[in-house]
Amino acid sequence: MRESVAEYLRFLKAERNMSPETLRAYGGDLRIFVDFCMRAGAIRPEDVDHRLLRRYLANLQTRGYSRSTVARRTSAVRGYFRFLTQRGLLENDPAAALSPPQRERRLPRVLRVEEIDEAEAKQGLHIYRTSLRDMALVELLYATGMRVRELAGLDLEDIDLERGEVRVLGKGRKERVIPVHDAARQLVAGYIDKERPILAANTTVDAGEEVALFLSVKGGRLSDRGVRRVVDRFFRGLEGGKRISPHTLRHTFATHMLQGGADLRTVQELLGHVDLSTTQIYTHLNKGQLKEVFFQTHPRAHESGKSGIYRDREHVEHS
Repeated sequence: MRESVAEYLRFLKAERNMSPETLRAYGGDLRIFVDFCMRAGAIRPEDVDHRLLRRYLANLQTRGYSRSTVARRTSAVRGYFRFLTQRGLLENDPAAALSPPQRERRLPRVLRVEEIDEAEAKQGLHIYRTSLRDMALVELLYATGMRVRELAGLDLEDIDLERGEVRVLGKGRKERVIPVHDAARQLVAGYIDKERPILAANTTVDAGEEVALFLSVKGGRLSDRGVRRVVDRFFRGLEGGKRISPHTLRHTFATHMLQGGADLRTVQELLGHVDLSTTQIYTHLNKGQLKEVFFQTHPRAHESGKSGIYRDREHVEHS
């Protein structure tokens, strides 16, 4: 079974272009599943039946894993057995009818514009070795809604400061171009001109060979983890003790775009979502916003008193 899992992971990497993080998650989930099966006496994939799979799900729930974790591990198992069946390594798919628990539908955390301004103002009171980089990095995340891996993967040639555009390589190696507003463009330009050369000088790589846009203090490409540390430090100290991640800025970008009047499909394209339903989670509005939008848009909301229908009826009744 372990050999077939390794073959499945190679398939996901080569043909599905899955990111290293996703592959690690799938690999870990499937190792846990294989260990469970072997303890139950199922050594080969054909030894697994639907009843054993139900026992595995029940075991996960009994151990207190969240619904999202159970759903993810179920998805990994279903994908694995679907792969074996499609390749003719199994005659029947025991996981075909396996239903994962519904994922918890949590609204994403969204920053207010005032909170972003507050965090940026605080940066001016501190002298970091990489303050220009951090300002440019955070503003570019908020300006574009990029995923953390997309930002960490940017090269110098990917951003066109004159045109105000950045070319992003997203999931499945799908490319998209995102506009960059002037505020973010100026910060990135300042970082490239003044601070990036200082960071680049710290590397052992020959000058000019490191093409990454955002560099670490050692002069190499800033990693995904490094980006997360920058964002966490940047917003540390916000009222309420919020822990802010790059994904928080992605949520904030999408929500602010929609609240500003952008249509859902435009935001879908900017975020690089394949499925529109993924983007729809950002359409949450509080009751006050709903009421405000209602009175701004409904044709009857601007009329005082009763509608024309009732006015006409009253006129007939009294004439």
